[in-house]
Amino acid sequence: MKHFNEDFKTKLYETIEDIENNSLVEIVAVIKPKSGEYQNVSLWFASAAMFLTYTYFMFSPIIYNVYLIYFGTLFSFVLIYLIIELIKPLKRFLTKKKRLIRNTDIYARAVFQKGGIRFTNEKIGVLFYVSTFEQKVKIIADRGAFTLVPNEFWRQFKDNFNAIFDADNPADAFISELKKTKAIFAEYILPIENDINELPDDLEVEL
Repeated sequence: MKHFNEDFKTKLYETIEDIENNSLVEIVAVIKPKSGEYQNVSLWFASAAMFLTYTYFMFSPIIYNVYLIYFGTLFSFVLIYLIIELIKPLKRFLTKKKRLIRNTDIYARAVFQKGGIRFTNEKIGVLFYVSTFEQKVKIIADRGAFTLVPNEFWRQFKDNFNAIFDADNPADAFISELKKTKAIFAEYILPIENDINELPDDLEVEL
């Protein structure tokens, strides 16, 4: 989350305001550190390490002190657990990709519902949900926006936004991709006079 700081938020709100000034679309961007709990991943691998350590002690031709066996086995569990918990890229690598995608999807849909993004008058709310641990971006468009913008652009958004984590600064990459949506939304979701901003740009949703 280090790149998604206060400076990022300022740029984000300015970008969203610029897009909405040129289109009827209502954009909400939500950045979350993670979309689920993955503690069982650390526990599973730590348990496996403990089992292998104990097996080694039991079947090794070397005779070990009983206290060494006990504390060595316990130490292997704690060590592997802490390593996986503290090294986020390793923990993400050890977690099944399908689980990362599923959790991001579930949390994004929960934000869309609980945040009231589906309640705009013209059904033109669009959520850009960023989950940094999973390194996934989920885009959910209400039916009005989804219908007005051709499918090819939604596919393009999905590919481009999920590539932001390949950049050195994902936050800047996200802003850059968001700016690119301005022309598309302006073309397909035309602005109207006296448009009211129905959704807060700094929406916070606790799940």
